Amino acid sequence: MKKCFLGISFVVSILICSSCTINKPVEQVKTITVSGSGSVSVKPDLVHLKFLVKTSDWNVSNAVEKNAQNSANVIAAIKEVGVDNEDISTSDYRISQDNSKDYPGKYTVTNSITVLVRNIEKTGNVIDEAVKNGANGLTSFEYSVSDTATALRQARTLAVQDAQDAAALLAGASGCILGNVMDIQENGHSSYANTRMLKAVAFDSTTTPIEAGTVTISTSVSITYALQ
Repeated sequence: MKKCFLGISFVVSILICSSCTINKPVEQVKTITVSGSGSVSVKPDLVHLKFLVKTSDWNVSNAVEKNAQNSANVIAAIKEVGVDNEDISTSDYRISQDNSKDYPGKYTVTNSITVLVRNIEKTGNVIDEAVKNGANGLTSFEYSVSDTATALRQARTLAVQDAQDAAALLAGASGCILGNVMDIQENGHSSYANTRMLKAVAFDSTTTPIEAGTVTISTSVSITYALQ
C-alpha cells in the first residue's frame, strides 16, 4: 500500500508541474518602428520633348492639309538632326471648331509630336529645327535617366542606413539594445528632374541653349526592429 501511495503522489506532482508550464504567459517582444529615406542625384542622359503643330482654317480640309504638311516638315527636320524614327511618335491629334461666337468659327487641327532625344547635347538643335519647320509650341520638356536601377539601389541603401541610425539612437536613448529586423517595407520611390533649361551662352550662338540639370532618385522605407 505504501508503494502505491507514493506512485500516485508522483503522478499528481507531474500533472501539477505540467499545468504550470502550459499556462505560463508568452513574453511579448518589444519592438520599435522607424522610417528612413535616401536619395541620389545623377546626370540625365535622355530628354523627352513634346511639340505642338497647330493650324487653323475656315475649311476643315484645308486645316487638316496644312497641319499634315507642317507635321511632316517638323518630323523630317528632327530626323535630320539625328533623332531616330522610332523615337518620334504622335501622342495626340485633334480637330475642333470654334463655336464661341454666334456663328461657326474656324477649324483648328492640333498634332502633338513626342520626341525622345538620346543625345542631350542635340536638344537645342532639335528644338530650333522643329520650330523653324512648323512647330508652334513646346508643351513638355523632361529629363530622365536610362539606367535608374543603379541609382535606386544606392538610394535604398541610404534609406535603410537612415532608418537604422534613427532606430539605434532611439533605442539607446531609452536604455534598450537594438535587435534583429522584424519587418521591412518600401514606401515607394520617385524621380525628380532639377532642370536648368535656358542658360546664357555666347552671344554669337544661334542654337537654343540647353543645360542639363540633375535627376534625383528617392525612396523611403519603414523598418521594425526588436528591442532587447
